Amino acid sequence: MTEKITAFVLDVTRHNDRHNVVTLYSRTRGRISFLSPCGSGKSGKLRQARLLPLAVIDADINFRQTSELQKLGAFSLHHVWSDIYFHPVKRLVALFLSEFLNRLLRASMPDEALWDYIFNSLSLLDRMEKGVPDFHIAFLSSLLPFAGIQPDPSDFRPGCVFDMQAGVFTSRVPPHRDFAEGRAAFMASLLCRINFANVRALRLNGELRLRLLEGLLRYYAIHYPGTSNLKSLDVMHELFT
Repeated sequence: MTEKITAFVLDVTRHNDRHNVVTLYSRTRGRISFLSPCGSGKSGKLRQARLLPLAVIDADINFRQTSELQKLGAFSLHHVWSDIYFHPVKRLVALFLSEFLNRLLRASMPDEALWDYIFNSLSLLDRMEKGVPDFHIAFLSSLLPFAGIQPDPSDFRPGCVFDMQAGVFTSRVPPHRDFAEGRAAFMASLLCRINFANVRALRLNGELRLRLLEGLLRYYAIHYPGTSNLKSLDVMHELFT
């Protein structure tokens, strides 16, 4: 039975001389991997150009229960980003987010609210004229509830520490090293309140932006170990320093 899906492109890797493996995050089926032909002709190059990181596609799929890898036949672009792939900063942010989401959504079931959050966030990035360097900070902060690891910032008090393993602000130092104290704990409480509407009010500079990014990634990595050691992080360091 053929089923229509709408999905983000998370990753494309070489499978053999004839096929790539395309990893998608779909609105109705969650994460799915497909075999996709990778011809070197004009049509093959056009196909690969439409499977850029975080491209949004529509496809009619004949799902086979006996096949580990489904086949991705003809597809169309569900939405065409007008600026993400042409603006140098937006393009690098998109590469970073696609790698992060590919790691985060390793075995994800369908989550339409999460899918809509990603789509709406990328639509905002595509339209943005100011504040692009802060986008990934607001994105990761606003993603915390969808990942199920949103701390309650109202629990923060001066002198509290942030227990990263438990995801709580507490007056007791935990018996492990995964905690933040002092100004770092205060910044953690601020991050819990950051969104796309208020992030620019923080007036982040390059150094602080990187510290917040490293703190967020450390927190995600504690709860989702696969999100550590991102290859694109070095590019983000070069971009914002």
